[in-house]
Amino acid sequence: MKKNRKNKKTPAQLAQQKRFALAVSFLRPLKEIIDEGFRFVAKRKKRFVYPFNLAMSQVLKVAISDQSGVPSLDPEKAWLADGNLPGLLVLDVIIEGSRICVSYTSFASFCAWDDHVKLIAYQVKEGVAIRSQSLALRSEKQVFLDIPESLIGKELLLYMLCNERDGIKYARSQYLGTYQIN
Repeated sequence: MKKNRKNKKTPAQLAQQKRFALAVSFLRPLKEIIDEGFRFVAKRKKRFVYPFNLAMSQVLKVAISDQSGVPSLDPEKAWLADGNLPGLLVLDVIIEGSRICVSYTSFASFCAWDDHVKLIAYQVKEGVAIRSQSLALRSEKQVFLDIPESLIGKELLLYMLCNERDGIKYARSQYLGTYQIN
């Protein structure tokens, strides 16, 4: 049975509730990716922390702003992965038909050639996130993602992830921008 609340929620509580709902609605379709990307960071904490909660905390602190009382999320500031692995420098994003090709290079000399690179496309309104299926290595300097018919003509947020060959350590995810495949 639901207990009646004596005190009504304050405006600050309602604003925080809206921010929280916005963060959950943005991150929930990406949960599987986030669980992989934040797993190592979560294990380094002194107490047990869920990877999804680390991503939520980061989004609530950094990616959500309250302009004119309405919370909005900046996808560029949202992380899908975090860690101490050296990242990548994106050189070019090319759209060829229904395929997205991202060219990149390493800006660190101490990284491994066999680190895995993944490209993530996220359609926010439909709550659909897809990742590149073919394995791309850091040394290949290119990663591809084939966009399914159902997402053609819709805005896609592109992110790039890089992890060690064992899939444990990650670099911080990179937001590549919003693209639309026509």
